[in-house]
Amino acid sequence: MFNIRIATHEDIPSIAKVHIDSWRTTYKGIVDSDFIENLTYEWSEKRHLNVLSDKDMFIYVAEDKEGNIVGFASGGPERGNDPLYNGELHAIYILDEYQGLGLGRKLFTAVTKQLRENGFNSLLVLVLENNISAREFYKSLGGKEVREGVLELKGQTYKDIAYGWTDTAFLI
Repeated sequence: MFNIRIATHEDIPSIAKVHIDSWRTTYKGIVDSDFIENLTYEWSEKRHLNVLSDKDMFIYVAEDKEGNIVGFASGGPERGNDPLYNGELHAIYILDEYQGLGLGRKLFTAVTKQLRENGFNSLLVLVLENNISAREFYKSLGGKEVREGVLELKGQTYKDIAYGWTDTAFLI
């Protein structure tokens, strides 16, 4: 029903659309509305072009049966020099109407497999504290709360929670 594959540069406009549209539904009431309203597809396209241009990072996309991209996940090396976790799920976004269909788990697994192939056997993901559905998702996959941090977006600060897996072998 859904196809999971590695992203190409041609996918960037569709990835940007999923990214921004997902932010607008997922973070409504969690992140300042002015920030969300000012997000642009062009900003997201530039951001994801940088990801695909970095040899250490990657993006997987989820396509529906018509070939439309309805979700994506990105990963690569852990970005905070954590001594225990060497891989990171940088992002996972699925359009609202496709959530709850198992795509999150499939994208998570694809990223985890790629990280292991790249030599990263532990995994970290950062989640905004008030994104309860994402936190429950990572807990259901065996993620353990390992630390708290702060994310700053346009002068506003938000608490985030890091979930970790010290060995991802059981996830794939």
